[in-house]
Formats: sequence, C-alpha cells, structure tokens
Amino acid sequence: MTGITALAIHLPRLRLQRAAMAAAMGWLCPRGDTRGARTLAYWDEDPITMAVAAARACLAQAERNGIPEARTAVRALTFATTTPVFAEPQQAALVHAALRLPEATRAQDVGGTMRCGLLALHAALESTEPALLTAADMPLNTPGGTAEMRYSDGGVSALVGGGPDLLTYRGGASLSAPFIERYRAPDRSLPTDWEERWVREEGFLDLVPRAIAEALGTTQLSAESIDHFVLPCVIPGAAKAVAQAAGLGRAKLAQPLDLECGDTGAAHALVMLARAMEDMRPGERVLVAQFGQGATALVLEATDAISGFPAAASATLADGVAEANYLKLPIFRGLMPWERGLRGRFPVNEALTTAYRNSEALLGFVGGRSPETGQVQFPPSRLAVSEAGFFAETQQPWPLADLGGTVATATADRLAFSRSPPNCYGLIDIPGGARLMMDFTDPDAERLSPGDAVRFVFRIRDLDERTGFRRYFWKAVAAPASPAAA
Repeated sequence: MTGITALAIHLPRLRLQRAAMAAAMGWLCPRGDTRGARTLAYWDEDPITMAVAAARACLAQAERNGIPEARTAVRALTFATTTPVFAEPQQAALVHAALRLPEATRAQDVGGTMRCGLLALHAALESTEPALLTAADMPLNTPGGTAEMRYSDGGVSALVGGGPDLLTYRGGASLSAPFIERYRAPDRSLPTDWEERWVREEGFLDLVPRAIAEALGTTQLSAESIDHFVLPCVIPGAAKAVAQAAGLGRAKLAQPLDLECGDTGAAHALVMLARAMEDMRPGERVLVAQFGQGATALVLEATDAISGFPAAASATLADGVAEANYLKLPIFRGLMPWERGLRGRFPVNEALTTAYRNSEALLGFVGGRSPETGQVQFPPSRLAVSEAGFFAETQQPWPLADLGGTVATATADRLAFSRSPPNCYGLIDIPGGARLMMDFTDPDAERLSPGDAVRFVFRIRDLDERTGFRRYFWKAVAAPASPAAA
C-alpha cells in the first residue's frame, strides 16, 4: 500500500497582526478576538509561486530522505486551489515547468472547494504511480469581516509513492453533498459566506463524522485506535465537537495554527498535518479530515521513518515578519486603487512564442555549462564564454534554481516603480562563474548587501492589470540561517 514519502509547507513571511487589522477597520466592523496574526503573501507571491515553493521544499526533503530520483520519478502532478490565478491556461503546467518535472508527467488543476487539496491527496493515495500534490490558496474576503482575519495565504506539497513512507495509507472515504456554505461567481473577486451556526451544526457535525465512520470502516479500525486528529475549521470549537461526535475522544487534536498563520484554505489540512507529524511516533495513527461540499477522511499510520521527520513546519511558522500596516492587504490584492506615478504606467507585453521557446530558461531557471571549461552562463547560448573570448560550443543544460548565489552589487531604488518600495536589485554571482542581474524580494530585501548569501525563489515578475496576464521569473532572497528554516 502506498503512502506519503515527503511533506513540506510554504508560508509567506509577512504576518499581518490581527490587532492592526482591528485598529484599521474596527470603527466599521468591531471584532472581539484580535489575537495572533495571519500570513500575508507579498505582492509578487500568488498560489502558483507558493505551490512551487512548497513543492521544491518537498522534493528536497525526499532527496535528503534517500530518494535521489524523486523529481524524475513523478508521473502525476496535481495543483489544488480555490483561488486560481488563471481561468486559462492550466496552472499546473507552469508549476510543472518551474519544478523541471519530466515531460511525461500528467499535470492537472483541481479546485472549487477548500477540500480540493485533500481530495487530490485521496486520489493519489488510491493510485499506484508516484505523484506530487501541491496546494496553495490566497482566499479573498470582504474587508473588515471576520473571514478576512481568519483566512490566510500559504501552500503545501506532498509526495506520494516512489520511496519509503513517512505515513502509510490505511484507507479513506470521500462523501459528496450539495452543501454550499461559501460561494463566489467567476466574475466576482469576493466570496459570500453563510450563517456560521448552520455550517457547524448541519455541515461539520453531520457530514464529517459520517466520512470518518466510512473511512474507519474501510480500514477495519476503531475510533479508539486513532492517536491524532486533523480537521481545519475556522469556526471555534467545531473540530473538538466533531471529534467527540465521531468517537475520537482519545485522539490528540492537531493545532489549528489560527494564531500562528490562520487558515490557508485548500492547503490547510496538510499544513496542519505537517506540524502534527513533528509530534508523532512510529506506529501512531492520524485521521485527516476536511469539510467542503461533503467531507473527506483519510487514515494514515506513521512508520519508523517518522522519527527523522524535520521540524521544518515549526521553523516556517516561526520565521515570520510582523506587519502592522493593514493597507498592504487590499493594495497587494488589487482591491484598492493607488497612485503608481509616471513610472508605474506601463503595459506588460509578452511574446508568448518567445516565452514558450525559452520556457526552460525562464520558468525552470536552466542555464548552460561548458563541458570543456566548466563555465556556467545564463541565459544559455550557442556561444560559450572563456577568458580568450567567445567560441562556438554545445553547452550542457545546467539548472540554477537550487544553487543559490552571492550578492555582488545591491541597489535599493526609490525612484523606480515598485508595489512595495524600494525596488531592490543587483548582480548575483552563481557557482560556476555566472553573473546575473536579478530582482531581490521579500520584506527584508533592502537589507541585502554585497557578500550576502542568497537563494532563488519563483515569483511574479510583472503584472498586466489590463489583461490579467502575469509573467514569472526567479528572484533572490536572503539565504536562511539554518537548513531547517528553508
């Protein structure tokens, strides 16, 4: 039977303080509980970039766990989100290119319910082929409302099959129902939520226990044999009530992470699971459930390998930058007009033919390396560089995304247009001799200076607000102080 061989999360570093949100909007929509913070994606992050970040961490974890061919073994890629960047094209294709997965990988998008990430995991666990699941969400909500405080931004990725399991799949169940507690039309940016008590009593407390009973029936396990219970829910106390209704009285409730990061939508069941796995011991069983137009419940059992599972989720949760400016949320999300200045009035023109022909370099960040001199170049070229000059030589494809680099020059430009001034950029030296002008990103980009180590992240390069087109490329961020923080 298959199982989860690697699991990793990605959370934006900005942590928007709920007290600051209440201070900004409390005059209009008073809120009682303002504890903690919710994650806030930076202006150049979106579900695609967060999915790529989580998947890169997941594949790196698999390689550290003794699965060196994890990337090339993947045969199915699923991207799950309720907040798609594009209605067309397929977003999984962009994730696939950024991860440099095999061309024969079957890629697909799924969405429509916050349960879509767990549904995709259920399908992967029931299959026999190595699969990579990545889920990411940036739920938009009405400014000033409770949902705006509770929901947040983040991503997660799970590798199923292809190596030794961390969690072995014992069985599961998915029930479908036309229970609509939240809806949004295709041409609307903001959803509408229904009455909370009805969702709790008629939704969670009815459908989730039935899915749990069905899942336990397929595994021939009793409720008393479950050691951990994961159920994301923004309604206070609902997860505990469901556990009692389902007979999971001895199971330890997973931390909801509401104070640390908020609910990350389609990703949150697995974000909570990643944190819970840090506390699991070999032989313990976890039941992961999620609600949304029905319910899904999966039973997984920890193997001996769980003892070596890194505390990366805890490190990511702790690696936040407190943000007290509420206005960054509506401006980063395009909900509020703002003055861009003369330098901000430009269209983003993309030659799609050129983008496709150079997709390996632009999306996969693949350069070229001379087999004779070892010199690395970006972009790749038919002309190799040497101390003697240029000469014609076939270069080897040379992936750069995982190499990192060193800052050679750094500029913080307050005259150039930026959605989060200043506009930070500089020359980066890459191992092998390549030197590339790159944008710096993340809240502490202004602090980068010559000699600093950086790593590379897949981000939005340009936004065309007339057409909705987004151009992606790689940027530099400060390298983490320790491997666990990556």
